[in-house]
Amino acid sequence: MPGQDRRQLARAAASGQSQRVARGVYLPTHVWTALDARHRHIATVAATLAPRASAVVSHWSAAAFHDLPSVDPWPGEVHVIVEPKSGSGRRGPVVRHALPLDAADVIEIGGILVTSLARTVLDLACAASFMAAVVVADAALHVDRFGRSAARVTRLELEQTWERARPLKAHSRSRAVFAFAETRSESPLESVSRVTMRAIGCPQPALQVPHYDAAGFIGDVDFAWREHGVVGEADGDSKYLDPRLRAGRSADDVVIAEKERENRLRALPRTVVRWRWHEAMSPPLMRRKLAAAGLPLGKPWS
Repeated sequence: MPGQDRRQLARAAASGQSQRVARGVYLPTHVWTALDARHRHIATVAATLAPRASAVVSHWSAAAFHDLPSVDPWPGEVHVIVEPKSGSGRRGPVVRHALPLDAADVIEIGGILVTSLARTVLDLACAASFMAAVVVADAALHVDRFGRSAARVTRLELEQTWERARPLKAHSRSRAVFAFAETRSESPLESVSRVTMRAIGCPQPALQVPHYDAAGFIGDVDFAWREHGVVGEADGDSKYLDPRLRAGRSADDVVIAEKERENRLRALPRTVVRWRWHEAMSPPLMRRKLAAAGLPLGKPWS
């Protein structure tokens, strides 16, 4: 909000007309409230780093710039990578990660220096929880089997980035994330589901398996355990509420189509099990769901 002194800005904030984004930086309240959580974090990063043009945005903050999904709330602080000799730690609203950083792993987005997509995936593989890191890696590696979209990053690019970043303190951790990550996981909910499946030791499923009956193609199921005659569907709200995924249909139309699809799957026959976010995040709830569907549990994944 240019042309206003700090007292005017403070009064506007106190009256609810504006929102403080960073020290000395405010946005009109109607602009701020129109932003989703990811874009609010991006605005915070841009406002916070205005005087620090040489800082390289990294980790969770870089994930926001790359439109990567997060299973956790976007952080209130800004994450950057600094030279190893500078030292790690928090300084005000900025969390500094003292790490070696090759010039090949830095790009510019909107005038701000940000770690590349591959480097961002690697940094989160080292620093985030296993579940959060897998969600990010799956999203970056995803390949649409119908050819509608290509992977945003390849395994080769991740390997090359990993080599440039050596030595890594989280060597084994990052390797485990990369090994577990999938190109066929189509949503954060599916990624979270796989992590929880591994935790409870259910059989490893096949992903996005096409199914057919006498009438033709039924659809791809999120998870399939062929030898057990079970299919699993991770049921997020977006398929019903997101206009981009409804393809011009109403939410009621989508519900009816899903019911018809499930009836055709059951007639094959298949046992169909569905779960939502709160169940995917909970090993006990997923254990109950999958055991009831007839899947054996308790065997570690190789």
